[in-house]
Amino acid sequence: MIGKSIRTLVVTLILFAGVTNGPAVFAAGQLQISPDALVVARTYFDALQAGDRQVLLSLFAGRERSRNEAQLNDPTYSQFLADRYSNARLEIVDGGVKSGITYIDITIWINDTESVKERLILKPSENQADSTLHIVARKELNQ
Repeated sequence: MIGKSIRTLVVTLILFAGVTNGPAVFAAGQLQISPDALVVARTYFDALQAGDRQVLLSLFAGRERSRNEAQLNDPTYSQFLADRYSNARLEIVDGGVKSGITYIDITIWINDTESVKERLILKPSENQADSTLHIVARKELNQ
């Protein structure tokens, strides 16, 4: 119980630092979003900006990992990601749990007029020793 409270506090402080120092903008629905889901969304965005294919692979699980594995194993994809997302910003739109499924809705603003809206579907690892959330599906949301 105390460990979870400390973990929540640390995640909150990290996210606060990202809001005040980084390009992220956190908005509506934040209180109902699990801190672990916020960490996944921020890590996903940071990996896109850095072109870090290995972090992206580690975030994906199941069919989402299989669907992206070939592209993420291509070394040239790193530069494409870094170029595309270098000046982007992240907006957390909504999130929570519906029917036992954790989700987080994000908007990635590529520039002032172009954005990508996604719902990340998250599940804990199947490995009992690993309780971190992984992205098991991504769904593009209507603009």
